[in-house]
Amino acid sequence: MISLFKSWTVPLAVGAAYYIAAEVGQALAFPSAPVSVLWAPNAILMAALLLAPREQWGMYLAAVVPFHLFAQMMDTPMAQLVIQYCANVSLSVLGAYAILTLSPTPHRFDRVRSAFTLVLFGGLLAPAVTSIFMAAGFMVFGVLAEARLTVVARTITNTFAVVTLVPLIVHCAERLRSGQRPISVKRAAEGITLALTVLAICLLLFLPGESPERTPLLLYAPLPLLGWATVRFGVSGACAACLTTGAISMLAMVNGYGPLSGADPAENALSLVAFHVVMSIIFLTSAALLEEWRHAGLALSLSKARFRSIFENNLIPTAIWRDDLRISEANEAFLRLTGFSGEDIQRGKLRFDDLTTWNGKPAARDPESGDPLELFDNTELELALRDGRRVPVILGHCRFPTDGGGVIYALDLSAFRRAEARRQRVESLHAAVLTSLHDQIAVVDSRGTVIEINDSWRHAADAAPASRFDRVLAGENYLQCCARAAELGDRTAADHLAALRAVINGTENRRLLECREIGEGDAGWFEVSFERLRRTEGGVVITRTEVTARKRAEADARNQRAQLTHLSRAAVLGQLSGAFAHELKQPLTSILGNAEAALSILKKGDASQAELTEILQDIVQDDERAAQVIQRLRALLGKGDTQHSPVELNELVRESIDLVHSEFVTRNVVASVHLDPNLPPVLADRVQMQQVVLNLLLNACEAMVGTVPARRRAVISTRFQSVTEAAEITVQDFGPGIPPGDTERIFQPFVTTKSHGLGLGLAICRSVAEAHHGVLWAENAPDGGAIFHIKIPVAGGLP
Repeated sequence: MISLFKSWTVPLAVGAAYYIAAEVGQALAFPSAPVSVLWAPNAILMAALLLAPREQWGMYLAAVVPFHLFAQMMDTPMAQLVIQYCANVSLSVLGAYAILTLSPTPHRFDRVRSAFTLVLFGGLLAPAVTSIFMAAGFMVFGVLAEARLTVVARTITNTFAVVTLVPLIVHCAERLRSGQRPISVKRAAEGITLALTVLAICLLLFLPGESPERTPLLLYAPLPLLGWATVRFGVSGACAACLTTGAISMLAMVNGYGPLSGADPAENALSLVAFHVVMSIIFLTSAALLEEWRHAGLALSLSKARFRSIFENNLIPTAIWRDDLRISEANEAFLRLTGFSGEDIQRGKLRFDDLTTWNGKPAARDPESGDPLELFDNTELELALRDGRRVPVILGHCRFPTDGGGVIYALDLSAFRRAEARRQRVESLHAAVLTSLHDQIAVVDSRGTVIEINDSWRHAADAAPASRFDRVLAGENYLQCCARAAELGDRTAADHLAALRAVINGTENRRLLECREIGEGDAGWFEVSFERLRRTEGGVVITRTEVTARKRAEADARNQRAQLTHLSRAAVLGQLSGAFAHELKQPLTSILGNAEAALSILKKGDASQAELTEILQDIVQDDERAAQVIQRLRALLGKGDTQHSPVELNELVRESIDLVHSEFVTRNVVASVHLDPNLPPVLADRVQMQQVVLNLLLNACEAMVGTVPARRRAVISTRFQSVTEAAEITVQDFGPGIPPGDTERIFQPFVTTKSHGLGLGLAICRSVAEAHHGVLWAENAPDGGAIFHIKIPVAGGLP
């Protein structure tokens, strides 16, 4: 409801103004003639339509209806009211539509075209056309018998109101809308003085009193003031002064004091209105001409200032020449380039063609051409500087269209030449680096097309069979070659295709592949790297590196490490030879005792079957026990390939403790075992893992040689780390510990604290742990001694 009220506020205010203007117009009508010398309602409505959006025009026309009826319903037939309303509304709509359609600035009448559009369509055609139709309507309904006076009177009175009121209302409203800065005190004082002077002169000339006799010449007395208003205050001042002068003189004429004294009051009124119409049009168009001239002058000054700013601050050296290439002006860039000063230019002795040379010689003109500027038409020359240096430049020129002379500009090519030289050096270095690389390199764009290859790639492609998918040259599409080979079942091509797409699409920055190639001789290994090309357009750098020698070296290293590991186990078994002998001696002694007992029973002849069965069972058990010891010994002495299988570390620890049991007894070492019952199996080589545990247990025994027997204790434990998905074995001794700073050094080869050791045991143990994706490290225990940790991923946590 509130928004609806707000939307109707302005249309209702316009309707109220329409009513007031209609009442004033009726008050200014001659008693003896149906002529109102000032009819302003239509002009007010036209100005409101010019300011309002076109979709709201219906609201304004509807809001005017009750005010129009209320203003003219006294003793007026309904047909006449309707015809007058339609004529008034049509005048305002036609005038506003024509101005909005034909005027480039419909809300500014300080341009000649807008002012003439207002006068011609809003002030003359629209009132004349609607007046003719209104008079015809009156004659049809019998309201009026004589139409000429009605047409003429209504046309000129509406013309005066439109020409004076519409620009005044529109300009004032636009000033309020745009929020222009307030008028200065000086200008406000001038405006008030002008208004009071115009009002005083008009009252003195046209109202009764000791005024001169009535004569038409009195109408020309205010013209200087109207000129003052036009020159100083533009369209708004001219319209306000013309409206004030016309209103006072018409008021005087209505009351019998006007400057015209003809016999016919209607003719006098129409003549007075016609005079003011002509004056208003003259001063309105004059104000528009003056304002447009001011704007043109301002635009010219602004254009000159912009040209001067562009000319003086331009980075390109520019000079203006007059009189046969003699330089009259030059910007700062030109002076910096040539080394001349502004005084040299002002003397007028500098000619542009004297500064230019061609390959060190003066740039002579073509005598047949007759055009001195033909030589400088985008030509690359050398500019001779004041200090004798010569600078390569490109010269261009243009002539002024109105007078002699023109502009010559020089583009310094020194920086471009240096940049080009640097580019050529970079390209040469780039080509030399690619040529010198032994690796095979190809550069692929984002579409998979090979844009550059080095010599190594080219030689390999030339020597490769035609069936090879990856031996493409520059210009061929690597992506399509991989796709075709992958469709035929080539697994290597499918891997190349996936890697290339991943890097091109940006999902990966780098991918590395290993490929085995079988040639005429032995098989070769290549490492193929797909690296993102770091540029805006994207792309991939493909690098093929032969790694056959590295693969063979790695295989040799693995073999040597396996042999060394085997020798290390043999050394451990040698160290445990006494323990194994003790372990074998016990079952063999028991077997011998049981056999002798059986023979003795058999000799006596009183042997029972149950007794002999028991003796034989003991012999079988002792034999199995000896076989287990021999089997463990054979496993540790075996030299087979590494075989990873699920291993129960708790069981492996128990077996290892059984193997070193005799060593513990001999060295008075007490073993404390803490095994995690929830420990999952690990994927490992059982023999190698047992070797590591045996080595750590034997090292613990040897570390406590100098420890008092009461403190000789080895703590062996296992636990599961759920965070890292790994199984951990720890072996702690209570010896002297590890010297400070040696917790990593002891794992290096040939580093040992034993008088008879080689220093390879812990190094081999760490290599075994790393081969199982695990780690082995040591630290000193808080309560003395050293702790060794080995952590291996469980079977489900391996990569």
